[in-house]
Amino acid sequence: MTGFGAGEGTVGGVTISVELRSVNHRFLDVALKLPNSLAPYEFEIRNLLRERVARGRVTCSAQFLGDLAAGAAGLDQARLEQGLALLRLLADRVERETGRRPSLELSHVLAIPDLFGGGEAGVDQEAVLGALRAALEAATAALQVMRDREGAELAAEMAGRAARLRAQLAEVERLAPTVARETLERLNTRLTQLVTDGVDPQRLAQEAAIMADRASIGEECERLASHLEQFEQTLAEPGQVAKRLNFLLQEMHREVNTMGAKTSLLSLTQLVIGMKEEVENLREQVQNLE
Repeated sequence: MTGFGAGEGTVGGVTISVELRSVNHRFLDVALKLPNSLAPYEFEIRNLLRERVARGRVTCSAQFLGDLAAGAAGLDQARLEQGLALLRLLADRVERETGRRPSLELSHVLAIPDLFGGGEAGVDQEAVLGALRAALEAATAALQVMRDREGAELAAEMAGRAARLRAQLAEVERLAPTVARETLERLNTRLTQLVTDGVDPQRLAQEAAIMADRASIGEECERLASHLEQFEQTLAEPGQVAKRLNFLLQEMHREVNTMGAKTSLLSLTQLVIGMKEEVENLREQVQNLE
């Protein structure tokens, strides 16, 4: 399910902002967008998200707020020395190949990556972790509220489709005796033809057994009604229900297909096609539930 949540946490003078965005996914897939100062906390972030979010592709963005970064940031001496050494090597090579030594300018130094990131190491790690956890908890709570609202709307729509499927099943059960009579008439016609042709009695019995088996869809109707009742009950339950719903829909799809294979009655065939459409729609929708 899609969702968005944002939160802030402030502990010991450290303020962190977190934003979470999620889209539907079969499993939990977390993508992090963190500044260098928060990279050491990736493990804690992933663990907390696993505790709060069951599934979905979740993008987590975090950053320091206020003047913390400016106050804590300083010149990374080690990074500066490495950058200057590299610039000197490049200048030496240019001088060897061109005979002219390029001048070292301030813009070249400022282009050194993460030159001013070293000072944040002095920030209290416990304070950062506390602020980060507070921000994540607020963001996941807001995310879950949005996902719950979307889930409730989706569940209501699926309940409506299940109700239409139940109404179609009731109509199928009403027409089922017609199917039996139709098949019985074909059976009598076939038996008359076989007797006239002088066919072996054993073959007559086999033909009768096969056609009699196709004459009834009562068992399929009963099983479908049972699956549908379980589906509606499960849909109303809290928590993660998607796997059970998906299993029930697979069984419902099988029963509806069997019904269609057992009859050539036009009105019943049209009902079965409608039932297949409802089941297929439900199977698509259930992929967005947890």
